[in-house]
Amino acid sequence: MTPQQTVGAHLVGGLRAPDAESAMRTAAGLLGRHLYAITDGETGERSGWIGWQLGKLLALDGVEMRGTHAAAHVDNPDYAEFPALSVASSVTELPPRWLGYADAAEQSYPIYQRLRAEGAIPDEVKFQVSIPTPFASVVTWVRDEDQEPFFRVYAAAIDREIKDIASIVGDDLVLQYDVAVEFGALTLQLPAAGGLGNREAVLGTLQDLISRSPSGVPRGVHLCYGDYKHRHFTVPQDLSLCVEVAGAVADRVDFVHMPADRDTGRDPGYFEPLRDLRVKRLALGVIDYDGDEQRTNELIEAASTGSGGMEFAVATECGMARIDERGPGGPSLEQLLELHARAAAPLR
Repeated sequence: MTPQQTVGAHLVGGLRAPDAESAMRTAAGLLGRHLYAITDGETGERSGWIGWQLGKLLALDGVEMRGTHAAAHVDNPDYAEFPALSVASSVTELPPRWLGYADAAEQSYPIYQRLRAEGAIPDEVKFQVSIPTPFASVVTWVRDEDQEPFFRVYAAAIDREIKDIASIVGDDLVLQYDVAVEFGALTLQLPAAGGLGNREAVLGTLQDLISRSPSGVPRGVHLCYGDYKHRHFTVPQDLSLCVEVAGAVADRVDFVHMPADRDTGRDPGYFEPLRDLRVKRLALGVIDYDGDEQRTNELIEAASTGSGGMEFAVATECGMARIDERGPGGPSLEQLLELHARAAAPLR
């Protein structure tokens, strides 16, 4: 049964597929009528979210590996330690398109155009590019003493990548900013160094990033508590912090995606903070990664009840690029996309 409140499906970013064409063909074939935008699946080296940025940074003159840095306190030990890069003061600007996001869009956008021309992707479905915030790579990969000065350098490089992406894709573009490490800082699980770690800076850097988006491009945020092995760095008890962050950028975005923890999210109280939020479009991560339809229905029912009947698109909590990460026997990409289709009414 599809509750009246669930309309459409949102693809967070990654899709488990061998390449961009396979990812988009599969998603459009099973969910075309449900989608506002489609991603290229973030296949290949991008399937590990910001993992590929480590290599990009180490290829810079003046950046070196300096052991590891540890979280001050983390509920999930899988998030306890990360590589630590030193960044010399001579690194004041990155070469054009060094980070690779614009190059990836330039490679996959023509595939999207061809599939749309063939009718494989509906005309109304836009091309979504998901970009991790500068906060993510800098706080995760850079040692504490270098985070603040390098943040400005990396943020400027991200801005240039986004500008180039907008020039490549044009009116078909939808931008999504991936906001995860910020939640680590706000919950003190993955603390940022110096002034980057205070609440005002966490929210301010996100507001500034979104405000610098190219004019006229639809944009949104994916809010996340981490997704390594499809487990959070700390389990949210409700959506109050997500609502706070979303509220700080609500006047700057066209959509917001939030996680629905597979355990705590079955309590309607988890979703009650949503009653204080006003956004143009909302997506909730109610699709269970294990493909459990009963749990998915329980999450949807809890969301519908707790939110007071808000309309929302269905989604997984994070991307579907690594759906086999928790071991064999899980659902295929096709099975998860089919579950999206059963859980929500189409947009058209």
